[in-house]
Amino acid sequence: MALTVSGIRRVCHWDGADMLIGHLLRYFFPAMCCLLAVLLGLNTYLLIQNRADVERHSSLQEFTFRDAIRLNTSEFEKFLSRSQNELPAQHRDETGPVHPNPLQAAVETMPDAELSALYARARDLQVHVAAFSASVNVMAHRLFPLTGQLPVSGLRLAPLVASAALKNTATLVAEEAKTRAQAARQSYQFRQTTQATLALAIIASALGWIWNLIRRNANLREDCRKAKERADLLERNLHHDAVTGLINRSSFTEKVSTAQRLLRPGATLTVLTLDLKDELPRPDMVGQAAEDAIFIAAADLLRHAVDTAEGGLELGRGADKNFLVLAEADKRYGLSGKDFAARLQNQFLRPLQTEAGTFMITPAVGYAVACTDEISAVDLVRNAGLAVAQALETNTCEAIEYQSSMRSAMERRYVIENALASAIRDNEFLPHFQPQIDLRTGRIFGVEALARWYHPQLGWISPCEFIPIAESNGDIVALGWKILESACMQVKLLPAELSLSVNLSVAQIHNDDVVAMIEECFARTGLPASRLKLEVTETTMMSDLQRIRTTLADLRNLGIGISLDDFGVGYSALSYLTDFHWDEIKIDRSFAAKAVSDGKLRDVLKLVLGIAEKMGSEILIEGIETLDQRDVLVEMGCIRGQGYLFGGPMAIDDIMTLFFPQAKPA
Repeated sequence: MALTVSGIRRVCHWDGADMLIGHLLRYFFPAMCCLLAVLLGLNTYLLIQNRADVERHSSLQEFTFRDAIRLNTSEFEKFLSRSQNELPAQHRDETGPVHPNPLQAAVETMPDAELSALYARARDLQVHVAAFSASVNVMAHRLFPLTGQLPVSGLRLAPLVASAALKNTATLVAEEAKTRAQAARQSYQFRQTTQATLALAIIASALGWIWNLIRRNANLREDCRKAKERADLLERNLHHDAVTGLINRSSFTEKVSTAQRLLRPGATLTVLTLDLKDELPRPDMVGQAAEDAIFIAAADLLRHAVDTAEGGLELGRGADKNFLVLAEADKRYGLSGKDFAARLQNQFLRPLQTEAGTFMITPAVGYAVACTDEISAVDLVRNAGLAVAQALETNTCEAIEYQSSMRSAMERRYVIENALASAIRDNEFLPHFQPQIDLRTGRIFGVEALARWYHPQLGWISPCEFIPIAESNGDIVALGWKILESACMQVKLLPAELSLSVNLSVAQIHNDDVVAMIEECFARTGLPASRLKLEVTETTMMSDLQRIRTTLADLRNLGIGISLDDFGVGYSALSYLTDFHWDEIKIDRSFAAKAVSDGKLRDVLKLVLGIAEKMGSEILIEGIETLDQRDVLVEMGCIRGQGYLFGGPMAIDDIMTLFFPQAKPA
């Protein structure tokens, strides 16, 4: 596998050992091999020179050895020795001893060329000496009788001295040649040993380099394998749901598009959406692990249903808490989209068995049908989502088929969603105020600020429509602060004894600067903190109880009143009444609507009234619309309320006109 360094660095994570190996491969081993190669080349050059020296000195030694016999004067010396012994003592003493040391010193320091020349001259001289010695030997028999009469000692001494000198010279030259030849051979052997050592060092370095390369390549392959596994995992996570392992919405849409292209004549495609949102238990009661276990069990149930059902093609997981199913129907199967939806719903008639327990789930089902590929796969999936949203809104147990009118509702939502941010910026949102009345006296004691929006094209838009959209896209925070500041500014037109109630969203409370922002609002508007009451819902408390409790305590320390809104709706628990010191508890409008006819509900309301009285909290009933409701609530001990019986949300000028026609702004 060919890999570049940059590619390796992108996909591989090197540890300390790998970095060390990398440095060795990059710097140490190449430098070591280069250095050893240079030394090997230098040693080769010296080895060649030593080889020439060995050959030259060996030739000199062989030359001296070959010609040694020509310098051998042993017979002549024997003759001269006999003649010397016959000389008188006085003649033998005339010459004196010959010392060899000066000649030896000269020979040892003499270069090879001069030493060879010396040896050559000595050889030539030996020729003449040998000829002279032969003449003397011929004349010896004639000279011996005359020894007593002629002074022949000098004649005998001269050949003796010459012979000794030549012998001494030849001996020194031979010994020096031998010494130099031996030194040259030793130097040559040392160079040979060095050459072998350097060669072995280069081989060892090369083997080390190769070993490290093999190890590094193995590490790279392992890193690349892990990187590929991570890439495969990432690729799977991009196209599959992490909890259930099903394909996600985008992959499911691609499957729908493929199925549309391959759709047979006369066949139809049905995309179904099953939503479990309203059927799931509260996360704070069962935990996230239990919710995941429910989705896993539901996915297994649907997977089995899709695999065994006729026409079932694909199963996926939606963006929210829902599942997506693709089915094909034609004359062979005889199943319509409604029939297939009913079969899927029947799978949930039995409780789901999960690791976290047994749960009874009844999902909402919506579906969309397409006979051709004129509608895109994206729109087909979106239509099924609109259908299930309608099923959730109507709280029906039947599967809802997509209708074109749902598209117009979606388009309206799209317009609202895109216009929200600019509407907040351009102050299109205005606070309207609903009066809060003392049920015994009928006098107003406060107002609740509610956001209202008049769109230039759509007209008045209900809070039930734009509030969920603002919560889903994050604009609820900016909207909440805008309404709070505007309401604080306008309520100053009312008498100073009237309080102002404003809803505080979960997103606003989770803002780390919520206390500082409210203090800044007071500074800009000049409204006293004692006139403001902030309302939070039980849903807000469930998001992060400890953090919410701390934030509300900080706000209460500023002098702001804290109200628990919509108590009694959904999964209300009495424990929330004791989690915090509430200044006010607002009872949901469903109690007022049923208080006249439901005796048990009145008993529950009396219980809440008793708890609130012991806690020092005020009770306010929402949604009072008839005189009978008011009378029953007053009889039970409720003294505060609001609803359309007393007036709906209205502009501040209308509040002034209806309740304070003669009053001046505070």
